[in-house]
Amino acid sequence: MAKEKINKDSFEYAYRKLEKILDDLEQNIEEKSLDEIIENYQEGLKLLKLCRDKLSEAELKIEKIKLEK
Repeated sequence: MAKEKINKDSFEYAYRKLEKILDDLEQNIEEKSLDEIIENYQEGLKLLKLCRDKLSEAELKIEKIKLEK
């Protein structure tokens, strides 16, 4: 079976990656340096923005579909 190409701009990818960052921070915070925590925080903010943007796009599409009926 062919391996699916991962779309790094997808909501699903960003959400899963954000969950992994949060889980990692929750379980390993004592072992991380301040620089690592800040780096994770910055990446998390980027992923959160991507998720919010994707949800907003989906909401607009749904509203458009509702108006077409």
